[in-house]
Amino acid sequence: MQVHGHSEPVSVAAMQLAEEELARRNWYLMLARLFRAPPDAGVLAAISDLASPSAPGDAAAPLERAFAELADACRHASVDSVRQEYDTVFLGVGKAEIFLYASWHLTGFLNDRMLVELRDRMAEFGLQRRQDIGETEDHLSALCETMALLIESADPGLSSIDTQRAFFMQYLKPWFKGLCDAIEHSGLTDFYKHAGRAARVFLDVERQAFEFDEKE
Repeated sequence: MQVHGHSEPVSVAAMQLAEEELARRNWYLMLARLFRAPPDAGVLAAISDLASPSAPGDAAAPLERAFAELADACRHASVDSVRQEYDTVFLGVGKAEIFLYASWHLTGFLNDRMLVELRDRMAEFGLQRRQDIGETEDHLSALCETMALLIESADPGLSSIDTQRAFFMQYLKPWFKGLCDAIEHSGLTDFYKHAGRAARVFLDVERQAFEFDEKE
């Protein structure tokens, strides 16, 4: 298997997943696509078509509300403006406004020792970064994609909740909230503030579920 550039919309293993697990897998893949590169017209249309264009009510669950707001943002976004926003915020000229790399948020440095540890962990999973992908394995999109691959894996050892929980708790839990809050409240984000909010809400649901399962 390879990570960062998942090309199979629905794998054979994914088709056998329970509805909730398939939904989790699809959430991770959606976030991976949104943060790997600015979405093209097809991605924006696909996300916008998944929810009603009507504004969510106050009684809607936070995750449903966050997704509905993201879908609405996709519906009204232009490809050019989203691309410019992505480049400004996450790439920058010389230095990004917001880094999407775990090592930066956890240690203050890029390509730190934790990246070596992460690569070792992913090698244990049988995963490796594609040679045509520039971002390292600790990029948010790569970590989300890895979670999706674990969920859909036909290997019980990889798809087990214990494996998913251990990976999430080590490589996503410590920093996702700070990243998503920075994206949501940055003065430079318009479209991506909705993507950041949706990511924070979904990943927090995941965190709560993993912590609840661990206590049982």
